Amino acid sequence: MPYALRLRRRRQTSTSCARRRCLRSFRVVNNPLSPLEETMPHFTSTPPADGQGPSMRLRRTPGPGSLTATVTCDRLIGCPTHFFQRRTIPCEGDGCPSCQEGLGWRWHGYVTAVDHTTHEHFIFEMTAQAAEPFLEYFNRHGTLVGCILRSTRLGQSNNGRVMIRCTPQDLTRINLPTPPDVAQCLCKIWNVPNSETEVDGLCKGHSRIHVNSEPKQNGRKKPLQQPAN
Repeated sequence: MPYALRLRRRRQTSTSCARRRCLRSFRVVNNPLSPLEETMPHFTSTPPADGQGPSMRLRRTPGPGSLTATVTCDRLIGCPTHFFQRRTIPCEGDGCPSCQEGLGWRWHGYVTAVDHTTHEHFIFEMTAQAAEPFLEYFNRHGTLVGCILRSTRLGQSNNGRVMIRCTPQDLTRINLPTPPDVAQCLCKIWNVPNSETEVDGLCKGHSRIHVNSEPKQNGRKKPLQQPAN
């Protein structure tokens, strides 16, 4: 047989084999019972829920600058904290390593709010002095939901004094997001192993972090902790 004829038949055979392999692959992929289809990725149009619990960004008044947002929680909560290794951490009460090292503690308050510019739902942190407008607003209206907070840091430094104004607004045309459990979010941010906390003086069997709604004075003496039941 001439070489040219043998080469032509070899090419025809290779083409036929490739077509059969392609056809078999198409049948396998389109077979609902084929094992190949079970390994295909599962595409969705929405991301899955966070399996690690609630998580929100913690924000403070920028310096220099200002922040305007709408509060989404019913009232503020707070706890004694230490400034350790350039970050705020909660005071652990009895046996607190920061207290044993002689670090002073400060009370910080927290509310959830929606930024008017970015529409981000976040946790806003404030000092005891800056929390006074929130307490006055709560005493007048019975809730902080819908309160417009305008926070401004005076001066040009990042640790300048913060001035906060709280004003009401009409909520009939505003759809606010549901606020999360702020204490649980803070425990996640601070990497507290157990999310059980003392809320409003009610002990839940764990005294690692004490959360309350009233500002406390700052100092070096450790805040009193109620014994666990």
